[in-house]
Amino acid sequence: MTIKIDNETYYTVKDLVKILGLSEMTIRTYLKKGIIKGNRPTNKFWYIRKENLKLFLEGKKQRIFGNIFHKLNG
Repeated sequence: MTIKIDNETYYTVKDLVKILGLSEMTIRTYLKKGIIKGNRPTNKFWYIRKENLKLFLEGKKQRIFGNIFHKLNG
């Protein structure tokens, strides 16, 4: 369930499971490693800002296209 606080949208891990099609464990691993930036204010639940999700998706897109470009021109 997305949460709005002061005009900021935050996603939960379960939201990202639906949006990204990744397992809950993978998303939690990404959060712990900082691959996806999130906050855990209660040390129980993760909250991910919409902006951080966009940054993750942009980075993922750049890695995919970068690899394709490298293979085509390598």
